[in-house]
Amino acid sequence: MAYLSAEFLPGPHLANNLVCLELYDEVKKALKQLAVDLDELLDQEEEPGLGNGGLGRLASCFLDSLATLSINAFGYGIRYEFGIFDQELSNGWQVEITDKWLRFGNPWEIAKPE
Repeated sequence: MAYLSAEFLPGPHLANNLVCLELYDEVKKALKQLAVDLDELLDQEEEPGLGNGGLGRLASCFLDSLATLSINAFGYGIRYEFGIFDQELSNGWQVEITDKWLRFGNPWEIAKPE
């Protein structure tokens, strides 16, 4: 099965993957032994805002459901260089700046440039 969507709004990946792999508590304990707080680590993950509204969330939830049911599927979408946008205040004005969500790479991505 293949699912094509113009956007996906997956949210942060690490915590979700730890939960899905049933490793969350084990990893939290292991990191605590190394004096690393898992919650602080998870707060460092960039939110890949690759869509807004219901369509992006629906696409992500649909693929998550397929994986939970062990249904083989691929999700195809547009690989945005930038996410939606971030907002800042500058000299009393709201300005939009690019959301550089890929500035540190994406370890969950399977690149297929061809």
